[in-house]
Amino acid sequence: MKALLARLFAPQWAGGWTAMRLAYVAAALITIVPTARFIEDAYGAQDAVFSHPPLRLNDVYHPTLAEAWGWWGGAVLGLLALGWGGRLARPGLLLYLVCLWVYLGAEAMNTKAYHRLLTWEALALLFAPIGERTLTEKWRSPFARYVLLLVFMAMYGSTGWLKALHEPAWIDGSVLQHHLVDLHFGVKPLGAWVSGQRWLTAPMGWITVIFEAFFPLLILFRRLSLPTLLVGASFHVGIALMMEIDAFSWVALAAYPVLLHPEVAEGLYRRAQAWRDARRPA
Repeated sequence: MKALLARLFAPQWAGGWTAMRLAYVAAALITIVPTARFIEDAYGAQDAVFSHPPLRLNDVYHPTLAEAWGWWGGAVLGLLALGWGGRLARPGLLLYLVCLWVYLGAEAMNTKAYHRLLTWEALALLFAPIGERTLTEKWRSPFARYVLLLVFMAMYGSTGWLKALHEPAWIDGSVLQHHLVDLHFGVKPLGAWVSGQRWLTAPMGWITVIFEAFFPLLILFRRLSLPTLLVGASFHVGIALMMEIDAFSWVALAAYPVLLHPEVAEGLYRRAQAWRDARRPA
């Protein structure tokens, strides 16, 4: 048993955490910076106060307009500190999380999926060596990566098997035909065109179900982690190009540098480094 635990928790290449930290900051900024346009009407408004589980913060506290700006600014400041890294990384992440969820209290009934995923990803980042520099030359405990893997295995696996067992329209492609022209999130020209192409929507539906349902198994194999994540990246980029779902795709993709098996990720990094060095002037 000790030998198994020692093998499972042997230090792994930590370079992926730097890429995820920066990608996480970029994705989180994409989600919160644009909301500054609506602070007066939504987040600091005193005449429209909503409360709904699970976030019932408005029952006990609703910010004024000035306070809403303060929470927004605190969240942005926390992200900038996280992006700077070093000793500011972990305090910045904690500041962002606290300010974000107080700020989102005004939404109550409309908490976004990407905000929930950002929070789950933050849990892994809190355990990760994000406060260290030059992680591309270091090996650290894989515990934080395991936390992130569990989050994505649960997210993809649950949605995939629910589709496979309870939504047969994913198999014939008809569900995508409807989703891609939905008035709420399917209004992009490319999505509207694809919705009329059954020869595209049917295989897209199959690939989506297979990728999500079997992700918890495929991602565990070192040799399969890269092709699995390439399919996932294509899946999320396709969603971003064809549907209006705000920043969910970019939030999900932010975790991919760490989801990739560390040995594979290091190999790709070393090859990229060698290619770059070979092209430098003598």
